[in-house]
Parts: sequence; structure tokens; C-alpha cells
Amino acid sequence: MHKILLVDDVKLLLEIQKKYLASSMVNILTAGDGAEALDVVRREFPDLIVIDRYMPRMDGLACCAAIKGDPKLRHIPVIMVSSTDSPAELDEYTRAGCSGHLAKPLDGEVFLETLKKFLPAIERRSGRIPFCVEVLLTINGIVHPGMSEDITLNGIYVATGVPVSKGEELTLSFVIPGSDSPLEARGRVAWINRKGSDERTGFKPGFGIELLEITGQGIPFLRRAELNVFVSRHSGIVIKEQAEC
Repeated sequence: MHKILLVDDVKLLLEIQKKYLASSMVNILTAGDGAEALDVVRREFPDLIVIDRYMPRMDGLACCAAIKGDPKLRHIPVIMVSSTDSPAELDEYTRAGCSGHLAKPLDGEVFLETLKKFLPAIERRSGRIPFCVEVLLTINGIVHPGMSEDITLNGIYVATGVPVSKGEELTLSFVIPGSDSPLEARGRVAWINRKGSDERTGFKPGFGIELLEITGQGIPFLRRAELNVFVSRHSGIVIKEQAEC
């Protein structure tokens, strides 16, 4: 199994990164500063390192330089995390041998997309389950039908030929099996799978939607909890309701 080393002196930030990687088949290693990270790297030889810029004892920049200066370790990609991305700092990271950069606060989608460039084993979406129900999409005041293909705690993939742009916001409505009323939400187009694209092999043309806010009938946090319980309980089970996919 591939190994990823996460390095940060703030434990909460390590836990957030670990949560992002929860669905990826990887072994996660952690360290609290550059000196500890260097020991772990020399012992474990991880496949990828994500390290914070500013830490006690040894910061991320010095640690990266040490890794790249070791012939046995220099092949390991290092992604630097920092709260600033000025041209001077980015140039500094490049000169130290960093393979990439992530800006704080970390965005989960960007985090996974960046890591996947260096490690294909990274799963960009968490908690996916097959899910086939009719979805009504409202875009610019017009309602369009679609069929879902899978769902996660934070998003849903809808097969449809409706033209959209990445980042475009919309509203959607679908019924969670066992629920008495449709779950309505405000969403944003996260990625698009057009006809002929191989980005999502086996999926019909459509797009993935990030769920931004639960709206509609019922108390929002209770409806969100209802969705979370459904996804958690049915992980790995094909759910088909209302219409055949």
C-alpha cells in the first residue's frame, strides 16, 4: 500500500487532511515538525509528502531541502503547504525542490486533486455509493430532469445532457429512499464529464455537484443528518428507487 506523510505542528490540521484521505487506499504517516518528518522519511520511504512551511525545530523548507539533498530520498514528491503564495515564496519552494504547493485554508477538492497528480491511488471523492434516483435540477429558473449515478456525504453525480459550466450554482431535489419528502439543496458544479471524456470511465455524460446548503422542507441540519446516515449505512450497496438507471 502507498504511504503518504503528512507534516504539521497543528494536530487539528493533520486530522483534517486525514479526513480528506479517508476514502483513499493509502497508509497515512504523520509528523509534528521537519526534524521528526526527516526521521520518518528515512525510515519509511513514503511515496508522497505534504508538509507545512512554518514549524518549530525544522521548518518545511529546510526539511524539503534535506530530502532533496539525499540521493536515496530526492525522488519523493514534496508538496508545501503555506498561508501565502507570493511569487517570491513560490520561487523559494521551487528552488528547494518542492513538487507542488497548497494554500491555507486547505480546500478538500484542491487538496485531493493536487495529491492525485503524484499518486493515482488518491480517491477524489469520499464515501461514494451507487445511487440511482431521479434528480430535478433548477438552473436559471428552468427545471431539468436527470438521474443520479452515485452520492457522497458532500456531493452527487447526475447523468444529464444539460449544458453547465464548472463552478455554476444550481438547486436540486431528490428523494432519499425511506424519506417522506424530497431533499432540496443548493449546489455547485464541481466537475463535468462530457460525452467522449474518459474522466469517469463507465459513467454517463453529466456532472458532479458539490452540495453547498440543504434547503426546502424540514430543518436543514436534520435533513443533512438524514443524508449522512443514509450514505453511512449503505456504503457499497446499490440503491435503485423510482426509476431504472
